[in-house]
Amino acid sequence: MKNIMATSSLSRRFAGLSPTALVLAGSMLTSVLWGAWATREIVTLQHREVVTVQLSRVMGDFVEAEARSGRPAEETQARVAAYLKAVEASVEALGKDGRTVLVAEAVVSGGVPDLTEQVRADVARRLTAPGAASHDAR
Repeated sequence: MKNIMATSSLSRRFAGLSPTALVLAGSMLTSVLWGAWATREIVTLQHREVVTVQLSRVMGDFVEAEARSGRPAEETQARVAAYLKAVEASVEALGKDGRTVLVAEAVVSGGVPDLTEQVRADVARRLTAPGAASHDAR
C-alpha cells in the first residue's frame, strides 16, 4: 500500500526544492526587487525642485503689447503663435532639468521659487535667435 501523505518524489522537485518553496522564494525575491525600486523612486522624487511660473502675467504682457502695436492681424497671429511655442519650450526645458513646474496662479503657498523672469528671458532669447521672429513686447 502507498502512503499518500509521504513527501513528493524527487521528480517533482527542482534543485531539491518543492514547487511551493520555489514560488515562495520567487515571491520574496520579487518583493525585495520591488521594494528597492520603490525606495529609489521615492528618494528621486524628494530631490525634485518645485517652482512656479506666472504664465498669465507673461502672456498678458505680451498680448497687451501686441494689441498696442498696430500690426496687421496676420502678423500679430504669427507672432502670438511663435510666442506661445517659445513659452511652451521654455517651460518644458525647466521640467527637463528635474523641476516640477506649477502655474503660479494655482499655488496657494508662497514658499515655492518663482521662475517667471527666467522664463521671460528664455522666451525672449528663443524669439531673437536666428530664424525666429523678433520680440519687442515687454
